[in-house]
Amino acid sequence: CGEVDFMLFSIILFSSLALSFILKGSYENIFIVLATMAFYKQVIVNKNYKNLIYGALISFIGINLVISFIFKDYIVIKNTQPTKEKEETLVLLVSEGEDKNYNIRERSTQIYYEEGYKAMITGISNLYNYKSYYSKLGSSEFKHKAEEIAEKLRHSLGNGYRVVNSYLYSKPYFEYSVESIIEQGYTKIIICPLFMTEGTDYDVFMERYEELNLASRNIAGVEVLEPFYNANNLAQLYKDEILKNIRKSEEDSGVLLIGLHNKNNLEQDILFRERIKRYIEDAEKDIDIQIKLPLLENNKKDIIKSGEELLEYGISTLYVVAPTSTIDTVYTRHLVNSILEELDMGDTRFYYIDPPDKINTLVDTLYTKIILMQI
Repeated sequence: CGEVDFMLFSIILFSSLALSFILKGSYENIFIVLATMAFYKQVIVNKNYKNLIYGALISFIGINLVISFIFKDYIVIKNTQPTKEKEETLVLLVSEGEDKNYNIRERSTQIYYEEGYKAMITGISNLYNYKSYYSKLGSSEFKHKAEEIAEKLRHSLGNGYRVVNSYLYSKPYFEYSVESIIEQGYTKIIICPLFMTEGTDYDVFMERYEELNLASRNIAGVEVLEPFYNANNLAQLYKDEILKNIRKSEEDSGVLLIGLHNKNNLEQDILFRERIKRYIEDAEKDIDIQIKLPLLENNKKDIIKSGEELLEYGISTLYVVAPTSTIDTVYTRHLVNSILEELDMGDTRFYYIDPPDKINTLVDTLYTKIILMQI
């Protein structure tokens, strides 16, 4: 074999290895076999090592480019014009979106929008992480919960409104939902971003919303609601659920109100968690409750440290709460699970609190904002 053949085998080896990391099912198995064959030929038979580094580098760049420009879905905006005008108000819910099962095209789309050019370096590792989240957690209930919100909001609003779900990183994509709405003749549109703060995903939403340039299509009656970080009833819900658990135990307790640093606007995230903390302290004077506000992503040490500090107060029960995510994705579920697995508090019991009435409270918040907007 010549140098070109050695380089080719190296590229096949590392490209197949990378693709086996991010693909599932039969495709994953095919590329594992290809990588094994290339490794046998290049390393065991030919004993050629000097091209491995170049092969790895070329494969790394090549597969990341494939993820950024070939695997992702391309969203093409059409200049749609309205037909006969409808009297109904269209309520469009916008959230991240996530398929029940691992979908490489949609996750590549998400990485592209959230990371931009950085995705050309991080694509393989991000897709591998998403694949591992699905493998550990089984499936995502994101769309099921998003549709539950839509169905309950339809029921609350009644006649005169139509409620539709759309997603940033899953089908139906936000832009295509807007085009369909315009084609059907809706001119009174209320867009409801289902985000806790004006963080990464909210910024992606606003950028894509502005690119639609709806004013140029004579669609002037569009209102965009703000995220949920100012929702007092949502903060009250968390307060009630936390106190219900603490009062039931009748023990001195600690609470970790965990924030999402990478996803959320940090200032708004902290404001919402501090509101919950204040509500708890104002409502409960008899039981000693110690509350910490650590951050979640890449801050496991911060959370463990906060838990250890709470132990110094002699608490016997620790409650873990992640209140700044409206609908949990596999990403947030994985992060919370990894924290719960790593928390080792000796004899201290710890529980994760996720209020069962959260969706109803989100719907009530949306309903109130929409009705007030019409007055």
